[in-house]
Amino acid sequence: MTSRASHRIRVLGAVLALVAGGAIALVAGQQAVSPRPQPAPKREMLQVTVAKIKPELVDQWLEFQKNETIPMLKKSGLKSRDAWTTATFGDGFTYAFVTPIESFAQYDGDARPVRALGADGARAYGEKNRRFVESTRTYAVQTRPDLGHDVKMTAPPKLALLSDIQIAPGKIGEFEAFVKSDVVPVMRKARVGYSVAQTTIGGDTSAFSSLIFYDSFAEIGKGHPFLRVLGAEGERQILAKAAAFVTHLERHVIRYVPELSFTARPTT
Repeated sequence: MTSRASHRIRVLGAVLALVAGGAIALVAGQQAVSPRPQPAPKREMLQVTVAKIKPELVDQWLEFQKNETIPMLKKSGLKSRDAWTTATFGDGFTYAFVTPIESFAQYDGDARPVRALGADGARAYGEKNRRFVESTRTYAVQTRPDLGHDVKMTAPPKLALLSDIQIAPGKIGEFEAFVKSDVVPVMRKARVGYSVAQTTIGGDTSAFSSLIFYDSFAEIGKGHPFLRVLGAEGERQILAKAAAFVTHLERHVIRYVPELSFTARPTT
């Protein structure tokens, strides 16, 4: 998982939540039914922090995350965090943490370690944390449920195929239309969860990413949905069409890390 690619990783709850199905209206004196129009899926703002951990300190860092960082974040009032890491194919020892942005006003005032631990405690926490970390970068991204395909899931997937997509200047509209008309129907036929997001702050705003969710490498090994649904020639054609506005494409495999993820229980 490269730093360029890995920052555009989604919070599962926001991306995979199913849009409510159309309610059925019964018309008096008729047997015909019609769905009520549904509002467009709501876009979510997310913070994504990518951390490259020093290889020789990974085990210690993992314990530090479980024993100190997660308790601190919960105490600070953070409602949830989803963690991902490279799964064999990508930049090793790299982790991405995704948290909700309820309002940009949340960045005013003290940082979370100060809120939870006080000034002295936050200083000690920071000193300990910095010895593990080689580099970090934080981004704001916006989910694009209008470009995705949801599937009902009872638990987070184990793996995801992450595609890092760079769009040519002035071609974002063409890319969005292409995803809706060509990509989403393939994902629907393949019956896979598919999500898209766009960087808004902290990186290139013409950069998108997509995730296809899987539960095993064996499923990934069966081929990309383009190949499985359209065949080799169909895959070649759809990639050729995308080449008119996509200037760069990378694919990586990432793994969800439940032990570093959490959803805080609501207080009563």
